[in-house]
Amino acid sequence: MKLTEAIEALTTTYQSIDAVAMGLPVDAKEVNDALKKANPDSAEYVALQALAKYNPINETKVKNNDNTEHKIEQ
Repeated sequence: MKLTEAIEALTTTYQSIDAVAMGLPVDAKEVNDALKKANPDSAEYVALQALAKYNPINETKVKNNDNTEHKIEQ
C-alpha cells in the first residue's frame, strides 16, 4: 500500500486508528523518513506514529573494530 493512501485512511477513519494501522502494510523506511519530516502537531504525524508502531524499522547492531556499536537499518 502507498504511504499516502495509508495516511489518508487513518486521518479520515472513524474507527480506532490503532486497529486500522495494524492492517495497513507500508514500507517501514518510508514511514520512518516521513515521520522525521512531519509536523508533530499534525494529523499526518499521528497517523505516521501509528503506522510506525506496526511497521517498525529492523535495526541490527554491529560492533566496530574499536568495540563501539552502530545501527544498520534494514
